[in-house]
Amino acid sequence: MNLRVNQIKIIIFTLICAAALGLALGGRAAPQTENGLTPQEKNGKQIYVKGESKGGEIVALLGTDDPLELPAAAFTCANCHGLRGEGTKEGGLQPPPLNWEALMRPSTSALTRRERAAYTEVTLARAISLGVDPNGARLHPGMPRYVMTPEQMKDLVAYLRKLGKEADTDPGITDQKIKIGAALPLTGPLAEIGKDVKATLAASFAQINAQGGIYGRSFELVVEDSRGEPAGTLEATRRLIERDGVFAFVGSFEPGDSASVNELLKRGEVPLVGPVTLSPRPTLPPNPYIFYLLPTFNDQARSLVDFVKTKAQSGQARLGVFYSNSDFDMDALSGLRSQAKMYSMEIVAEQGYDAGRFSATSAIELLARTKPDYIFFFGGANDLNALASEMERMKFKRAPLLSSATMIGRGAFNLPESVAEQTFLSYPASLPDQDEFAEFITVMQRSRVPLRSPAFQAVAYAATRILFEATKSAGRQLDRTALISALEQIRELKTGVVPPVTFGPNRRIGSNGSYVVRVDPGNKQYVPLTGRLVPKDKP
Repeated sequence: MNLRVNQIKIIIFTLICAAALGLALGGRAAPQTENGLTPQEKNGKQIYVKGESKGGEIVALLGTDDPLELPAAAFTCANCHGLRGEGTKEGGLQPPPLNWEALMRPSTSALTRRERAAYTEVTLARAISLGVDPNGARLHPGMPRYVMTPEQMKDLVAYLRKLGKEADTDPGITDQKIKIGAALPLTGPLAEIGKDVKATLAASFAQINAQGGIYGRSFELVVEDSRGEPAGTLEATRRLIERDGVFAFVGSFEPGDSASVNELLKRGEVPLVGPVTLSPRPTLPPNPYIFYLLPTFNDQARSLVDFVKTKAQSGQARLGVFYSNSDFDMDALSGLRSQAKMYSMEIVAEQGYDAGRFSATSAIELLARTKPDYIFFFGGANDLNALASEMERMKFKRAPLLSSATMIGRGAFNLPESVAEQTFLSYPASLPDQDEFAEFITVMQRSRVPLRSPAFQAVAYAATRILFEATKSAGRQLDRTALISALEQIRELKTGVVPPVTFGPNRRIGSNGSYVVRVDPGNKQYVPLTGRLVPKDKP
């Protein structure tokens, strides 16, 4: 697009925007909700912070003679003028503050040294789209011009009226406190896990608060009973958002079916750090508000196939697999199939079953006919032990068993010794190390928190460490957008209880790969056989 067309487009948009603002605002603020921002102001905040809008793409124009067109998301207002409109130093320049009081009074530009008159809604729209101040003088060339619709301009100007004020503060945060929620099963069959995780979160919060919090703010934990099932988790999460007004979530227990809860968090733009779950269930594209810590069962299964590849003669192997019909186990099956296909490994035996209705006898019959070299099992500990006991009773030829330590839990230590010797498990968390776990153990002991659910408690503890680090990196002017941005910039963060965590704009699972361990039933412990195996994407 040439300069002439660009100029015409900008002028037309400027005139339309100015007229629309004069009619819509009439020099008055838009009607306000009792607390927070109106929907219009929220849309304006999206434009200010992210350069994005539901009303269509916004274009930033750089330069004057032959403007370069780029997405506004690459040159957001907040990047230069600050999340609170306070003004910043950017590339040796000093962009001015954009709070409403500063705009509505005469000023001298720190960049051009020229005096300007006070802005009005109309001249502000002209400055944003045409790049001239109220006096008609050209703004500094470093200031982009933005091409947007009249509605988008109205939304942005409406938000600028509230920028940096109390109404622009996200729920659950004050100068003294940050309110954090967790939906946990405090009743029902998972109540012991829920209570252990709650105690772990409280202990970690107590430690950071005793140190003065972060930027003078203490952390307050608010917990609602989720009963450990999808409907209860949705109810508890909604109460924490709508009634308790939490700023963010940490360590909430995620049941198998969490789609409704995750959609609620996405609609409300409320971050959740470190869900406590057997296996993440990420979507494509990933939910931008949920930050998982450990790999999925899908990736764990892929790592196990990589392990088999290193052990099998000529790199080939015949595989057998048994799996329950749960979502978690089907996720592992999907990972096994994809990785086996990549290596051209043949799955010669495959049998699914309804949870609680596993038949060890029919499984042995299938294995006897097909004779796989390795047997994968994706189900519960009782079913795996039933298969192992039948293999022992029938003196079945010893083919190695492979599964996930997260699926099987301590049930792995009940395997017959002869079968346990040939059992290999993926282990996604950090292997316990006295030095690395020292702080975690100290915090738990100081608060007298029993380690009855160590795997879940370790994830919850790690989630708080990540939350604290991101809060610190986000700075004093904290909001949800700043927190998410800080989380996305975390690289190889060590928490002491899970492997180093890395997030990014399109990465919402902090740690990839798993160790492979064997079972030592006598000492009831896992023995590491490999370093951390990140599943390969090509042979």
